[in-house]
Amino acid sequence: MYGRLTVICGPMFAGKTTELLKRILWARNGERKDVLVLKTAFDVRYSRTEVITHDGLAAEAVVLHAFSDVEARLQEADLVCFDEVQFFQNMDRDVVELIRDLLASGTDVVAAGLDTNWKGEAFAATGLLMAMADEVVKLKAHCAVCGQPAHKTFKKVEDNVEIQLGHGDLYEPRCNRHWFDHLPLLSLSRAPAEGEISNV
Repeated sequence: MYGRLTVICGPMFAGKTTELLKRILWARNGERKDVLVLKTAFDVRYSRTEVITHDGLAAEAVVLHAFSDVEARLQEADLVCFDEVQFFQNMDRDVVELIRDLLASGTDVVAAGLDTNWKGEAFAATGLLMAMADEVVKLKAHCAVCGQPAHKTFKKVEDNVEIQLGHGDLYEPRCNRHWFDHLPLLSLSRAPAEGEISNV
């Protein structure tokens, strides 16, 4: 039997980890499933050993440096949950192929993570998983400027670092209109066209 894939995505501060935790708790306590929760060693913002929300809700997780560390557990679990799935892109196995193998073996998967970076560019792993998913839960936050629905993550620090750990000190959710203010920053990642003067 082929497994079921659910992807929970959206900008920062949209409640992705909260939604993931709800599904973990229901699978463990309501359905009595063997649930394996994974996070990368890279993400140490709130806890090294837990999946934890900005509000402090938490569940124990296995902290990974490599998928080979949990090869046996991957085969045993009924449900495998990935927190911040975009951070799993540079491990010892391709995370999308690993999840495809889990599904083929009958294991259900829930993957939560950012769908786009602060530039509005899709994270490859999240995008591919969304295309594969049986269910996509696309969440929104509230714009930090106007309070309207926010689908973008705005980076408050003017640099061009692609992936940088942070929370409210570096990032905030914004609606499309106020995320558009990001365009001066986005120009940092684009080489000037011939004859164009760069302000960088």
